[in-house]
Amino acid sequence: MARAPCDVELCDHRAVLIDKHIRPDGALVRTHLESLGPDRVRLIGDDGVHGELSSTAVERVMLRYGRPLDPAHGPPTGAAALTLGAATLSTFRFKAVVDADARDYLVWSAPDAEPLAALATGVTAALRYLVLRIAEERTR
Repeated sequence: MARAPCDVELCDHRAVLIDKHIRPDGALVRTHLESLGPDRVRLIGDDGVHGELSSTAVERVMLRYGRPLDPAHGPPTGAAALTLGAATLSTFRFKAVVDADARDYLVWSAPDAEPLAALATGVTAALRYLVLRIAEERTR
């Protein structure tokens, strides 16, 4: 099983916790993204899902699922963030009036573009799918 690179509080902008969820069997699964340079990331899940993706893949997922971040909430400051080339992927916790609990979001901030926010669970699911799909293609 792959070991998670770090906890959010200990990250040095090379890895961030992007999701944690509880499986039906009660096990906690944390998923991290680790920077391998400006153009590559490694996804690492506590459940053994791991693999590399391009920064472009992360960008495309955020462009697909992200929505403009409300200026009232602004881009997160002091949050765990991962620098990917000129862009930044950061975590953001927000509790809407209609929510019982706060939800985790990922925010994609690129130069000369509006910051995009998306629910972390959806982005993580898409990135995990891409990693699993690439691994499957390599075994064929």
